[in-house]
Amino acid sequence: MRSVVLIIETRLEIAAALEAVAAAANLTTVVVPHLEQLSDLEEPPAVILVRIAFESLSDPPHNAIKRLPPNRPPVVAIAWEPQEIDEAQALKCDVVLHAPHDLVHLAETLSRLINPT
Repeated sequence: MRSVVLIIETRLEIAAALEAVAAAANLTTVVVPHLEQLSDLEEPPAVILVRIAFESLSDPPHNAIKRLPPNRPPVVAIAWEPQEIDEAQALKCDVVLHAPHDLVHLAETLSRLINPT
């Protein structure tokens, strides 16, 4: 069974960039702009990748993490601003990458979470 990285992202250009990083690490991706529950997906993800952002007027995509059960896959959050970092910590994300400087570790982080050694 292949390992899937679920990317929750509404902006197409950002989703494409995140997919490219995962593909460079030989990972399979599924991109959704919104997620209610993991059972909505065809394949269960091994890791969830989400950008923490408060740029939309509606429910931010990262709020999907709040609705997931406690036994959810590990979550990697990307955050730029201090309030976004605080939100990632409040959501109990497993890894918080501080953009832009930590983004060089994204592929390595995803691979490590999928294939721990």
